[in-house]
Amino acid sequence: MTPSRQTFLFLLLGWPLLLHAQEVKYIDLSSLRQRTELRHPPRPPADCKEGTLCGGSGGGSVGDGAPDWRDPHALGIYLLHVIPTDIDTVEPFEVEFRILNTGRASIELPVSPHLSDLQPSDESVAFSYFSLSLVVQSEPHGTDAPAVGFVELYGSPEHEESMMVLKPGEWIRVKADVRLIMRPLEPVSGCFQGDFWLRKNTFRPHPRGEFRETQNLYPNTTPTPCIAVHLFHAASSNKPK
Repeated sequence: MTPSRQTFLFLLLGWPLLLHAQEVKYIDLSSLRQRTELRHPPRPPADCKEGTLCGGSGGGSVGDGAPDWRDPHALGIYLLHVIPTDIDTVEPFEVEFRILNTGRASIELPVSPHLSDLQPSDESVAFSYFSLSLVVQSEPHGTDAPAVGFVELYGSPEHEESMMVLKPGEWIRVKADVRLIMRPLEPVSGCFQGDFWLRKNTFRPHPRGEFRETQNLYPNTTPTPCIAVHLFHAASSNKPK
């Protein structure tokens, strides 16, 4: 089955759900500066004798799995608009997302813009939090790299206001300024589509650095329509014709 026919089938089957969809929250990230810095315990007095670790250190691990099509949890990330559609790849652009529960079961999602607010007052204590990355991406064309950008929301069960339960058919709308973290080197026309990364994270601070554990979560992804865009770099090339 071709991607276009698959998308059409998902939309056809999900049409009754869309007709009864209800917005339960609107988040405007474009009008604020997100607080994402995390604190560390104070460092002990530096003793830089030979063989002593004097600099900071950090690390991490990622726990991965695979999607299960039998899972009743599913999300569809719709791009309501991309402004402008002629995009300088080094400049931010405005995106409005719709996060729709397209599954058969309720799902709990993080909705806070600020990760810093979730950290305990004692900066030496490890803590866990959820993150939802709202992704805008295009498929690569030929030898061009894909274009990928995202914004994140955060939440923790310890902060009830930072999490929200979406029932089937309910949705959240999020507006944000997005910057591309991956971009093609040459001007190209493409199609931006919405996606997501849902993760559970554990942050373990220590005086000389940190360790982060990340577990990818896999609710099923509902294909959504894309928006045509033109990508270019004003400092090195002209807009694509």
